[in-house]
Amino acid sequence: MNAKRRELKINITITILIVIATYLDIKNNFLITGADSFFHIERVYEIREAFKAHHFPSWVNFITFHHIGQAINGMYPDISLWPLVYITNILNPVHQIIVIRSLILALTYLVTRYSISKRFYNINATYSAAIYTLSGMCLRNFNNEIQLGTAIILIFLFPIVFAIKELIYSKKIEPILIIKLSLLCTIIIYSHLMSIFVLYLIVGIFILARLIYHHSIYPIINILLSSTLLALTSLPILFRYFTISSSKIQSVYSKGNVTAINFTDIFTSASWNSRGALSLVSIILISIVLTNLEKSNLSKLTPYIYGEILILILGTNLAPWSILQNLPLLDSIQDTGWRFLIFSSAIPFILLLINFSAKTSEKILHILFVISICTSIGIYWDFHQSAQKNLAFLDKSTDQPLSINDWVKLKSSGINSENISRDIVPDYAPAQINSEVYNNGSTLSDDLQEIIFHHFIIIDGKKISPSLNYKYNQLTFQTKKSIDVASTVTLPIYNYKTLKYNVTLNGDKTTYSMSNLGFIELHNVKKLKTVSVSYSYPKLYVYLVYLSSIFILTLISLLLHLLQKHKIRNID
Repeated sequence: MNAKRRELKINITITILIVIATYLDIKNNFLITGADSFFHIERVYEIREAFKAHHFPSWVNFITFHHIGQAINGMYPDISLWPLVYITNILNPVHQIIVIRSLILALTYLVTRYSISKRFYNINATYSAAIYTLSGMCLRNFNNEIQLGTAIILIFLFPIVFAIKELIYSKKIEPILIIKLSLLCTIIIYSHLMSIFVLYLIVGIFILARLIYHHSIYPIINILLSSTLLALTSLPILFRYFTISSSKIQSVYSKGNVTAINFTDIFTSASWNSRGALSLVSIILISIVLTNLEKSNLSKLTPYIYGEILILILGTNLAPWSILQNLPLLDSIQDTGWRFLIFSSAIPFILLLINFSAKTSEKILHILFVISICTSIGIYWDFHQSAQKNLAFLDKSTDQPLSINDWVKLKSSGINSENISRDIVPDYAPAQINSEVYNNGSTLSDDLQEIIFHHFIIIDGKKISPSLNYKYNQLTFQTKKSIDVASTVTLPIYNYKTLKYNVTLNGDKTTYSMSNLGFIELHNVKKLKTVSVSYSYPKLYVYLVYLSSIFILTLISLLLHLLQKHKIRNID
């Protein structure tokens, strides 16, 4: 069988697997959900509802996260999700997530295959892309735990790795590389802010080493020029991040307390679809290469070996994280395993393809492809069968509160259920919610959770349960009977100092302040019946979204022009 036919068979196999899994999930009409999946599904739901109202998503979450106006969508980059949400908005919420997940997996395969095929034989690129897609975090994001921002980064992991290698070893100013890297980093910063810092940390260490040992300044020049372009394409994210941060807000979970996975655990805890450890595929590929190292290819292998070693050091307790966790930015890493190791999964494939001949690589990859098909199907089947037997449904009729560790079969009507507790988090809440209302620094106090769960309005110290109506940019509370006079009325809505709210009392605009717990508070209220709070992002933000889009389109056009020019020059 010739290579073209083998490639076609692999393409058809991957397509069939994705289509069947998507069909089965849509037929089931639920999402197996737990842990951080709740968090990310609700973020998508908030984007969805804003688009349905023909607006960009709000910075504060009024529809999800118990309607307290927490700046989750403002502080967590989401722009890379916008196109996927927009084109699937005709579907119901659960089907939408299922299809987005499948689109990401398909794009992972296509982009990876294209990227590898530019450097290695097509058949090996096809095999590698298929195995990569059906293992590690790619498979985990599709099947187990939904982390859409990370999943989007993994689509472009191979182009990112190749571009970084070119950058570190650059010997002149390279416009194509500068533009390419700025666009790839834009995707990262549009998907997950901490990942761009992690990537820059890895790159920075290598650039510093090149400067010290080889006196090479071109990597510095190229990264500075690329970063300048990145700043222009990332203006919307940077603007909303710094605007909200200026309000003085709570830090992310476990700031200053970084969990560093033991080096041995990345091997002993490995699985086919690992999250915080190496995947079995990576371990197999690394083992094959190290036990059959071709000395003639060592110069080509060395950059990638150094890269993998550095990632493994930073991703485990081999790095002195007890000291590093006290430094700015590094204190927000949270967990080294799933911050750094996601960048390691592409390198073992590259090492294999460099070390062995095309024929030998094909034989190894063919065996791994067959194993990956069988294993990924088994993982999917076992996970879904277990869920069918052991998990309860979560929908609008569910009246049993969930613990933070519960997993459920999530229906569309349960996405913003009041019974979810996993989404009551202190992350990026106003700073007034201080350590006195924390439980070991990870959750809010029971009293505060009660207020949030039941949407209590506090009138002169007394909790009252109102009716609540909400849409993407507005919350409306209505009391059962009119309150004649109240000295203070505290609404269960976070108040960020740098954001401007429009608060109305019985339809008339009124002033507001911040309570000692960071909520919106009204004073000297008369005839209280209905209170509405709305928020709209600054007009400048809209202009920045359009401006950055123009920058991105311009860079893409320029990159295509330069690539075409470079191709013609090579032909000549």
